Amino acid sequence: MLPILRTLRRAGRPLLAAGLALPLWACAACSRDIIVPVAPTGYSVIIAGDTVSGAFPDMLRELGEKMGCKFLFPVVPRARLASMFLQSGEADLMLPASRSAERDQLAIFVPMMTLKMALISLKQKQVRPASVGELLARRQWNGIVVRSYVFGDEYNALVRGLDAQNRIFYANSLATVARMLQVGRGDFTIVAPSVFLTSLSEDPALASLRDKLEYTTLDGLPPTESGAYISKRSLSAADQAELYALLERARKGVLWKSFQKYYPADLLQYFVLQH
Repeated sequence: MLPILRTLRRAGRPLLAAGLALPLWACAACSRDIIVPVAPTGYSVIIAGDTVSGAFPDMLRELGEKMGCKFLFPVVPRARLASMFLQSGEADLMLPASRSAERDQLAIFVPMMTLKMALISLKQKQVRPASVGELLARRQWNGIVVRSYVFGDEYNALVRGLDAQNRIFYANSLATVARMLQVGRGDFTIVAPSVFLTSLSEDPALASLRDKLEYTTLDGLPPTESGAYISKRSLSAADQAELYALLERARKGVLWKSFQKYYPADLLQYFVLQH
């Protein structure tokens, strides 16, 4: 049993298994404001000036009102976001976040969905490797990725392999990746199509790019688990328990409702929510 679930029992929280009629969130409350730094992530996190919206912030606000948790969303560069959570301990939640072995050592992962991964390129480039091995062997193709992105251990290993061959350019956002692909600064990117396609909405000049893209699945690059990480460093055991319960509830309906609000129907096929 996870330590935070043992905390729930010790604290006397009602559990469904106990057959109690009182719902779990009726007793819950976070002891303080929860810090969730954010950076633009397609429709999952939308930044417009000082306004933060999108599928994940909306989900947290809706459940926070029911469970007594208030969330603050400081807007930071993506690389700073990861540092605040993993290194300095200034952040309590990191989401959306893909799972990795390194992160699992530092925080509690709550799986919420799987994201299908693909190599994305311009159709005219004809970059169509069948596998990770073939991509590493075809050294004439150069890739572009967002430096701080993590999409699981296999993705991390592939990017390291390409970097060792001096075949990777790094960008600070997916919109920048798209612009670089558009002008021929690289041949491909590797990312979840759902995340990449929504990033095109950040720049009207990229709207025409969508119909020019090709998606190639690679043997050796499986779907990645995505969800949220809860800090072990910045939060008390009780608050870890409250947030775990909130996120568990989110993946059983509220998150999908948020996705349907923001994501076009043709993009929802790239998400597989876990229940």
